Order: sequence, then structure tokens, then C-alpha cells
Amino acid sequence: MKTTNKFLLAAALCACAGPAGAKVVEELAARINNEPVTISDYQRAKEALAEQYAAAMPDFFKQKDADAQIEKAALDKLVDEALLRQKAESLKIKVYERELETGVGEIRKRFSRTPDGAQLDTEKAEEAFRGELRKEGVTMEEFRERIRKQLMVQKLVQDTIKTRAKMPGDAETKAYFDNISLVLKGEEAAIKGLDAEAMQDLLGVAGKFKEITAERLHLRHILLKLKEGATPEEKKAAQEKALALRKDLDGSLDFDEAADKNSDDQESARHGGDLGYVVKGMLPPEVEAVAFKLQVGENSQPVESKFGWHILRLEEKRAPQKLRYDAVKEDLEQVLAQNSFAAELGSYIKELRKNAKIQIFIGEKK
Repeated sequence: MKTTNKFLLAAALCACAGPAGAKVVEELAARINNEPVTISDYQRAKEALAEQYAAAMPDFFKQKDADAQIEKAALDKLVDEALLRQKAESLKIKVYERELETGVGEIRKRFSRTPDGAQLDTEKAEEAFRGELRKEGVTMEEFRERIRKQLMVQKLVQDTIKTRAKMPGDAETKAYFDNISLVLKGEEAAIKGLDAEAMQDLLGVAGKFKEITAERLHLRHILLKLKEGATPEEKKAAQEKALALRKDLDGSLDFDEAADKNSDDQESARHGGDLGYVVKGMLPPEVEAVAFKLQVGENSQPVESKFGWHILRLEEKRAPQKLRYDAVKEDLEQVLAQNSFAAELGSYIKELRKNAKIQIFIGEKK
């Protein structure tokens, strides 16, 4: 992988894995020191990584070989997790009952709300949790054993890897800040001494700071969707409805109420059409052009995009900010410390791989 090996290695240790699949005879994706990895394990790993990439790096999927990278990353992740788990077991790392209960409790919390965010009572949350176990064909005892092994790996990493990782010094942190500043100015060519992977990591961090410091708008919107292949009559009807709504907003109609009752963007409609803060590049070009010309408190005329007709309301506008070293020093130190941790983890896993018997039965043959 070009961009995310370190991200994936660290992420694999931060969250407890989902329940193991049912104990059925099925084709193997790999075997690591005689430990089988099933096709269903592999499919779940691919799906989880795709979700992580979509959330953290949406542009990743614009690459032609994105699917191949996901497949390789999923196999690597499964191999690395197995090797770490086997090492933790060989060292007989102890997980205490209270630690196990805390770990199980963290997973249970994920089932305390419905997909749309509504709070469930204790009984319904527990039923949702148990239902997921049944869906996966896993008993509570098997689930607890999976969490115990995850916690063993976390302790192995805590005791072994974190002691190797180093905190950056002031000179290293300042040099990293200077490189980010060059990226924000569009002067990437002036950056020296970084390999391709380190450069992509830097660009990713700089992108986050660009979002933080860029001019931003707090928007609400009402969306009247147009279905794909809408007829001219349907398009006209949607436009006329948007124009009528816009006229009512000039009268006594409250924007929050209008969004709740009329917007086809159901997620934002539940919150009065609130889109949160946006920066340039996040909206369709035709919508963005209108949004950045609005005055605070102003409602736009209906504007058409490929999604339908939008009516926008500007709640707040924040001017672009200058990136200052003192304000971001601690954040950069954390980024560099995480990079050091990921590098040490990668080296440790590389050592484990040297003495391991790894058989891959799908994808890239090894």
C-alpha cells in the first residue's frame, strides 16, 4: 500500500474486532502458523477497511487500483493481527476479569442507539447486541474469548512497542510545521528529504489543517430531490415547489420547520437542515458558487444541482485563519509520535513475519 499501512496497523489495535464467524467448514483465505483464516474473515476485513478509507480518505477510491490495495491491505491486516495475537499468547499475557468486562462493555455501548441515533433502553440495547451475536453465529463465551485476545494484543503493544517509540524534539516538530506551511502555500516542490510514503502522509495532515484554517460557512439547506431520468414536467414541478417554499420563507415560514417538513435530505432535515461547517470543495460547484456569496442570515434563491433543487441559508461565516506554530505544536507532536509508534509497530511485525509460516490462498500468491 502506498498511503495507509501505518494508519491500518495502528487502527487494527485501537478497536476491538467484531465477533468471529460461525464455525463452519469453508474455504481458507490464508493460514498463519497453522492458524486458519477463512474467506468470511477476509470479506469482513475488506468491508471494514473500505468503511475506514471512505471515512478518513474519500479520495483514495479515485485510484485505479483502489480495490486491489484494499484486498492486499485486508490480507496484511489479518496476517499481522494473527502474528501479534500468537505472540501475546506465547508470552502468556494476563488479562484480568475487570479488564475483560470493560472491553465487552465498550462493544455493548455500540448497540445502545439505533442507526439514526435514538437512545435504546437497556433491555432493547442488550437484545440488539445479542441479535448481532446470533447473526454471526457466535456464543457469548466465544465473543468474550475474542475480546480477551484483543486485550492481550493491546497489552503486548503497550509494553513492547510504546517503549520503543519516541517523542519528537522541537527541531523535528518545527521542521514538520514548515513543510506543512509549504504545502498550504502550494510549494510542495520545495520540500526535501521525504520518500513517497512520508510525502503522502504529510499531504494528508496538511489537508486537515487546510480545512481547519480555510474560510468556512455554517449552512442549512432544504433539498428537493430529482430522481434520475426525471421528465421535464417533474423538473418543472420541483422547481416550482422550491420557488414557492422560498417565497414562504420571506413570509412567516421558519427555515427549520420548512426543512423538517419538506427537505428530502432526511439526515439534515431532522436538525433543521443543518449541514454544519463546509469549506470550498465540499459542495457541488453550482451550489458552492451561490453559498459563498450569501450574507449571514440570508436565504438563497433555489439553485439546481445533480441532486435536485437546494435552498440555502447561511448561519455563520468564518474568515480564513493563519496557521500558527504555537497553536498547533501539540497536535504536530502527537502526529509525529503516532508516526514513530506506527514505524516501530511495523518493524516489530516485520520481525515476527521473518520466523512465521504464512500461506496465502487468494489474491497475491506468496
